[in-house]
Amino acid sequence: MAPDKALKATLVSKSKSFCKHCTLHGVYYFYQASSTGVYLLWAMIIAASMALCCFLGHMIWEKFVIDPTLTVVETTHYSMVNIPFPAVTICDTESVYLPKTQNITELLVLRGYNMTEINDFYKSFSEVKRKEYVPEPYVRKMHSLLEDLGYSLKHLLDMFKRPCSDIAVECNWRSRTYNCSEMFRSVLTIVGHCCQFDVPYFMKHADNQTNFISGLDSTEALDVTVKGQSSNGYSVMYVFDYKDKVTLVDSYFSLTPESLFDVNINVWAIDSSTYVKALPITSRKCILETDQGVGAGFHQGCMTRLILRRVVNHCRCLPFDYTYQELDVEEFAICSWDHMICIYQTIEMIEVDIKDIISDSECYQRCDYVEYDTEVEFIKHQRHLRRVSLHSIKQTNLGGIFGLCLGGSVISVIEIVWFLLEILFTILQSWCQGPVIAPKENAKNQVFIISQKDMLSKKSSGKKGVGKYKFVH
Repeated sequence: MAPDKALKATLVSKSKSFCKHCTLHGVYYFYQASSTGVYLLWAMIIAASMALCCFLGHMIWEKFVIDPTLTVVETTHYSMVNIPFPAVTICDTESVYLPKTQNITELLVLRGYNMTEINDFYKSFSEVKRKEYVPEPYVRKMHSLLEDLGYSLKHLLDMFKRPCSDIAVECNWRSRTYNCSEMFRSVLTIVGHCCQFDVPYFMKHADNQTNFISGLDSTEALDVTVKGQSSNGYSVMYVFDYKDKVTLVDSYFSLTPESLFDVNINVWAIDSSTYVKALPITSRKCILETDQGVGAGFHQGCMTRLILRRVVNHCRCLPFDYTYQELDVEEFAICSWDHMICIYQTIEMIEVDIKDIISDSECYQRCDYVEYDTEVEFIKHQRHLRRVSLHSIKQTNLGGIFGLCLGGSVISVIEIVWFLLEILFTILQSWCQGPVIAPKENAKNQVFIISQKDMLSKKSSGKKGVGKYKFVH
């Protein structure tokens, strides 16, 4: 037999042996095909499965190259010491504190306005936030008059703001009573002047014996009594990371008069690895403190700036104490009260299409951040804040594609590698040592079996020899 034919026969023999014992699905049926049609059918099935496996594997590899972020599923204990108590912001829905309106009331009376018109003027600071609000002509004239006299909207809001000592009338931290002015400070937000509690501000005024770490029990956290300005007035409360501020996309809950609420805070602590932080922003999909631009900061703040950018370009003024640099717009003037009608109505219209803004934006969350989810329920005894620490991460991986398409496993990969090495070794051996003797397909292997019965019969007959039996491999 020629050397090339002997080598070919050897390779065919080894391939058939591999197909017979291979653990990959379908290969055995390909080997045992009884006709050419069945042979071709299984060949196409195996080829299609391999092609699908390569295609899916290529897709996952490309996704990994573009977004090589790996997260691991694990349950871990995360100390509450590492999680700061959130900021708690309480906002009165009535923007004007009536005891502080005496000077403006006297000025408007001197200008010829009656008390009914003046009361409508004060109500306009809150009513302007309603989409359907249409002010009376005399209300517009009063705002324009005060604007000409140097009373800007920002100046009036600051003048009319309600003191925090009148909003938060009783404040306890870890069952210890403190002066509310030492715990709450006035902040200007997108909903007006509010009173905010945060640990950094509290630490500046509390004594050295104060424990600033909250616990799980209601006696180990914040307990505050909120007073409404009127019998039917109510306040709203925001809970968020103290590093951030109130945004347009934050959720809030209402504090109705003469009611007690229990606010449970579920905490999600996200801590990114050094490897993730080393990736470019297009790959890591999260924000570092060193990143600049509209997307910098935090996700809710970024979304608010994108919304306000559209609002400002439509209304042509700057609201809520934002600067044109923050919103990346033209250097417009600060909004007057009349412009705020346009601001609030445009916000209502744009928030309807918030999904389009989200899909078109490049707003990412911080790489390291704490998310606070609140659960509010009515109780009978006291209002307090408490938190439960949770830590949860998701996992994704490449595994399963090979097994899904071909029923393969690690052993299957080893079998394939072993088969390829055996083929390579056979070819090299043929080149180095000459022709390889191919096994004959029709030759029968002979196995000699000698039983005790056979030996006794052969001794008695005086013949020498053994029994010969044919064994077909």
